Amino acid sequence: MQITNIILGTFNTMPEACSDKLFESTYQRSWRPFLSSLYKFQNVSAVLYYSGTVFQWIEEHHPEFILLLEEMAGRKQIEILGGGFFNPFFPLLQPSDKIGQIEMLTTYLRKTFGRRPTGGWLYEYSWDPSLPFVFRNAGFSYSFLPQRRLAEAGLIPLGRFGPLLTEDQRKVLYIFPTFEPENAQIPLWPFEAIVESLKVDYPEEGLFSLMLDGQSLPAMWEASGLESPDLLFEKSFAWFQKNCLYFETVMAKEWAKNLRAAPPFYLSSCVSTRVEQEGMKARQAGFGLACPIKQSFIDNEPAKRLYDKMCHVHNLTSLLRGDKARKKSAQEDLWKAQSGELFWKSNFGGLRRPEVRLGAYRSLIEAERTTRMHGTFSPGILLDDIDCDGVREILYQAADLNCYIHEKGGSVFEIDSFRNKQDLCAIYMSATGESQHSFVDAFYGYGSFDTTLANLGNLNYTISEKDKGPQKISLLREFALKVEEGLAGISLKKSYLFQKHSISADVEILNKSTREAKFRFVSELNLQPAASLGELAFSVLKGRDRIEFPQGATNSLESIDGLAIRTSQGKEILEIRSDKAFFLALDHFEDRISSSYSGEYKEETLYQGTRIRFGWDLVLEPDTQSICSLSLHFGG
Repeated sequence: MQITNIILGTFNTMPEACSDKLFESTYQRSWRPFLSSLYKFQNVSAVLYYSGTVFQWIEEHHPEFILLLEEMAGRKQIEILGGGFFNPFFPLLQPSDKIGQIEMLTTYLRKTFGRRPTGGWLYEYSWDPSLPFVFRNAGFSYSFLPQRRLAEAGLIPLGRFGPLLTEDQRKVLYIFPTFEPENAQIPLWPFEAIVESLKVDYPEEGLFSLMLDGQSLPAMWEASGLESPDLLFEKSFAWFQKNCLYFETVMAKEWAKNLRAAPPFYLSSCVSTRVEQEGMKARQAGFGLACPIKQSFIDNEPAKRLYDKMCHVHNLTSLLRGDKARKKSAQEDLWKAQSGELFWKSNFGGLRRPEVRLGAYRSLIEAERTTRMHGTFSPGILLDDIDCDGVREILYQAADLNCYIHEKGGSVFEIDSFRNKQDLCAIYMSATGESQHSFVDAFYGYGSFDTTLANLGNLNYTISEKDKGPQKISLLREFALKVEEGLAGISLKKSYLFQKHSISADVEILNKSTREAKFRFVSELNLQPAASLGELAFSVLKGRDRIEFPQGATNSLESIDGLAIRTSQGKEILEIRSDKAFFLALDHFEDRISSSYSGEYKEETLYQGTRIRFGWDLVLEPDTQSICSLSLHFGG
């Protein structure tokens, strides 16, 4: 019987800023048992990818794992792949960021293990046509793409696993078609069971590639019924050792080294099946092969906002000149926010995890602050189309904060505190139609928050040119408000004033009609002050009195002068005040997430932000006006 060659391995990633608890669980249930079991079977080889984020955590918490990798690499039992340091979706990156992330991981591998990688891993098989050029210039001669996706594109027959060849600008790259589970929700079979099944289905094939997600291995162990993951992997590797006359594990680099010719192909886009299955409001036609990956998250506002911010900070870092150390620091902070986990749900929750979301903005804010060189940076207001929607946004940028305002709704979609390195608007709303902005204007029935008369969040405001300055800008909107006797013409002017560590919003409401207008004006803020609701303490201010809210409570109160948000340790995050008493409604948003990779974390409740509504009951006679004001003061 002819020997069947097996490229056997795992890829292992984690979101940047994820908790140590998640790292440790994955280490104990996947990374450690796999490698320690493989160590006992020296004639079984494996191809491994670990992101730089994983390497950094392991190096700090389990340095013995690095020593084990060194020894196994030295005896040529394992091959360690290169790729992006922070496991990015490569199609989302600028060319310089692709190269920079690859070089960063390559440098780490060369210094730690004494050799450069010859193959590159693509996070979630995120392919674009420029990658052969980028990978070959980085010293990679091969990569991996899912066999099923290539077959769906009509490039190979279903079941063909032989290497292929593609090129860009005459840079040639070999591709190993790789086994990928058809349904990401079903626990994987053990390695040997997958190999046996493939051999039964495709008996003529002489090479199979199995690159499995390390995050899926705990579910594989749980489904096996064995006492520990160590037993599962030892059982699998013992099978390969016993059947070495029929199935031989081989290194991808050795196989690629001996390749001379392979069928050529060109592919415009690719992404893993599970990203398509779980992913990001895909269009009915699917996006895995038909559409660029950017299309997959264009309707996901938190992901789109993060992508826009990432591109904006990339442009700022590109303009840095003369100070190489400063530029390198800014670039590395930018790359931390390019983790692919931030743009889809992933096994860990990805963008839905508040600590991961806030960590990405923290890195981007730190990178942006690094670009603001003393003596060259001038604070003030500028207009720029930061989200590429064809309409310029209002960007206030200073040494202590950023505030981004959209003409749609005249509302704020980003508030960056440089003191806390935090975007206070980094909320996540799973329900469509929910506002994710702050300073959203709305009109309710007089005396309550129950009946909405008008919500201006989706209406376009215009900039008042005569009220525009380096620290202040005003926006205007006129509309008809339904009142008891019909419609009342209302003119609203909202002015933002920026000072050190504070933002003020003054709203002038003018009744231009001939009838009385009676309503509750509401300014709505949607904020993410921390990653966990348990980390926060809310208190209302009445004159000189401070009234603490019960932790996690939802409240609707009257005659309030201010609201303070602090950490549970007493550190002030934000204080919001008004020049006249208001009604207050406070709602916290939480959702539950299911994680398939680990029984311990299958169900979690995540804090996704707080909606704060400030209301003033007003009765406006014809041709009269009233002013409602809020001021935000940032602690540190």
